[in-house]
Amino acid sequence: MFQDLKYGARMLMKKKSFMVIAILSLALGTGANTAIFSLINTTLLRPLPIEKPSELVALNNIEENHSFPSFSYPNYKDFRDRNDVFSGLIGYRFTPLSMSHDGINERIWGYEVTGNYFDVLGVGAALGRTLTPDDDQTPGGHPVTVMSYKCWQQRFGRDPEVIGKEVIVNGRNYMIVGVTPQGFNGTEVVSSPEFFFSIAMQEQLEPGQRWLTNRGADNVFLQARLKPGISIAQAQASLNTVAAQLEREFPDANEGKRVMISPPGLIGTALRGPVLGFAGLMMAIVGLVLLLACTNLANLLLARATERRREIAVRLALGASRWRLVRQLLTESLMLAFAGGALGLLPALWLVSLVTALKMPLNVPLAFDVHIDYRVFGFAFLLSLATGVLFGLLPALQATRTDLIPALKDQTAFGGHRRSWLKSGLIVAQISFSMVLLVGGGLMVRALQRAQSIDVGFEPDHAIEVAFDLRLQGYANGPGRELQKHLLDKVRALPGVQAAGIADMVPVDLHFSRAGVFVEGAAPERAVNVPTVMYNRVSPGYFQAMNTRLLEGRDFSEQDDEKAARVAIVNSTFARRFFPGENPIGKQLSIGRAEATKSVIVGVVQDGKYAGLNEDPRPFVSRPLWQSDVGSTSVIVRTQGDEQGLKALVSQEVQQLDSHIPMSANTLTEKMSLPLLPARIAASVLGGFGLLALALAAIGIYGVISYAVSSRTKEIGVRMALGAQRADVLQLVLGQGMRLTLIGAGLGVAAALVLTRLLKSLLFGVSATDLTAFAIASALLTGVAILACYLPARRAARVDPMVALRHE
Repeated sequence: MFQDLKYGARMLMKKKSFMVIAILSLALGTGANTAIFSLINTTLLRPLPIEKPSELVALNNIEENHSFPSFSYPNYKDFRDRNDVFSGLIGYRFTPLSMSHDGINERIWGYEVTGNYFDVLGVGAALGRTLTPDDDQTPGGHPVTVMSYKCWQQRFGRDPEVIGKEVIVNGRNYMIVGVTPQGFNGTEVVSSPEFFFSIAMQEQLEPGQRWLTNRGADNVFLQARLKPGISIAQAQASLNTVAAQLEREFPDANEGKRVMISPPGLIGTALRGPVLGFAGLMMAIVGLVLLLACTNLANLLLARATERRREIAVRLALGASRWRLVRQLLTESLMLAFAGGALGLLPALWLVSLVTALKMPLNVPLAFDVHIDYRVFGFAFLLSLATGVLFGLLPALQATRTDLIPALKDQTAFGGHRRSWLKSGLIVAQISFSMVLLVGGGLMVRALQRAQSIDVGFEPDHAIEVAFDLRLQGYANGPGRELQKHLLDKVRALPGVQAAGIADMVPVDLHFSRAGVFVEGAAPERAVNVPTVMYNRVSPGYFQAMNTRLLEGRDFSEQDDEKAARVAIVNSTFARRFFPGENPIGKQLSIGRAEATKSVIVGVVQDGKYAGLNEDPRPFVSRPLWQSDVGSTSVIVRTQGDEQGLKALVSQEVQQLDSHIPMSANTLTEKMSLPLLPARIAASVLGGFGLLALALAAIGIYGVISYAVSSRTKEIGVRMALGAQRADVLQLVLGQGMRLTLIGAGLGVAAALVLTRLLKSLLFGVSATDLTAFAIASALLTGVAILACYLPARRAARVDPMVALRHE
């Protein structure tokens, strides 16, 4: 083996250009695959940093045709106390907070956890202590908190004296009793809480919400540790026995509810499906890139074997076995593969650092701690090994299957049609793969362009949003409403302001409130079949600030307050669905419960996009802000002037009213970057890899045609000696390359018609068979292929017949 390695290195160094092209091609393909695998490793494979992570499972609440990961707190206690399959069951909830310390006001996120949270996970404290069951006994009686290591490091400078200090959270003092270990970011891979509180403090942390005793409020995520010897199937069966008991005991809240167990870390089943789908799509894309690089390697090895045909024939004639030569050639291909894999770690590291540094347009802190660990190194090693063996074996077998006499005479007939067809087949495969990636990239670029012009039901340009939460600051309804009204008056008086309004949530928002709706004249339905709608609460002037058209009726007014009759404004989809062929103005609806206070519909506004740009039209209800409890506040201001300057002015007005309010300020155009993010990522990935595939295909075509020209030098000389013109030679060589290109492009188009349907959920208003994208990709690939064929064809046309006839 050492002899093979030494000889292989010497042979590779003799052809440095061949070696560099092969290694760079493999480095790009292997690096892309390694980078994507590192993302998959982070989200799906790497265990949570807890004791015996393989025993931990997540529980999901399942109903007919619907599933969600959260449970009510009373149901949690029953599952905890009645099961016989878990050694511990924990509950937790991700919640927004308003924190003040050392004169700094910030919006942060934390966990509300059950008292056994850290004990069941087996997580200790890096400093101080963790929360215990004793901290979770009396509602509102244990104002203590544990901070994350990252928070301790970034906000408190790793102060060792932080234990015992107090921070103000939602207007109340909490004593810091501990710091979690480094690397522990809670029990969800995608979120990074900064503080952990006892769930007994729920009412203090979420003013105005009292769900600890509400069996119908599914607000708590559950995870559990399996007892030794208990399988997931046994645990699920046991839990569903308890669920059936709860259904009989509390039919109103638990009708049809069952439990499904899933791996932890991705909010139960809520994100696992989308993450698996996205990971599969990304691996398919980079897999195509790797196949392109590998076909390039195979073609290069075939061409290299053609140059070494006399060497191979001499070694066979001197008694070397075919297996001995195959081993030597495989050693060389493995050297190239491992060199490419090692070099591929550099682009992988770069891509990982790029993803880690990416700032998502979210107010939620994401824990996307991507790094390359032993699993990623192992993947890169196995990938390089597979690449070297699988794509080096066939060229090695072809190179050693030879007739000795013609090869020893170095005759050009060596190799015959078999190797020519193999090279041509690899080129066709390269072009097909390139076509699929180019079409996918073209579709995503088209979708991104279309998404930016989609009618979202409002005008993002020339408008800003300043968001804060008065409920978290301890504001009661009266003082909070007065602050909101006073703020609107001051903002509307600012120079350049055209309109201003307030809403509790603003499109496009991923967490809009949803509830069952009961409309006038509709037959009563079972609770599980009640149609749901999304809703928000808005002030007068909101629709003008958003530039949302009022189609019928009237807007809300200042008189629509808590003393007035309840009213609502619906969108046109709501009107069409619930009142087809009727005028909805004056009709009544109630949200949440059939017996809730009914609201009279006073207006209809245009449809919009609420939770995503690719959603189908859905019913939506807006209710007056002045008739609702005070809470989350998003001030929308439309201006004729500078948006960035207006953000500072509005923020200053808020601070003048209450200097302790933490807030966030964005333009609506910046806010739109979140729903556009998947399309931007897909367009960047597919577009970038599509261009890379195009470059690899061009290299492959050029290499094959160049070697074909060099092997046909004598034939071309004979043709020219017999009267062939340069144009005839150009046509001959170009025809050979374009035949392969057209065959590959045709197969690629057929494959793209099937595979691009996987992108359907990301294509905003663009068909998966969009003719423009297919035409542009075909034209681009054909143009590059013509150029790659033309260069060797032009060289062939310049062959001197006398030199060519003496070629051998």
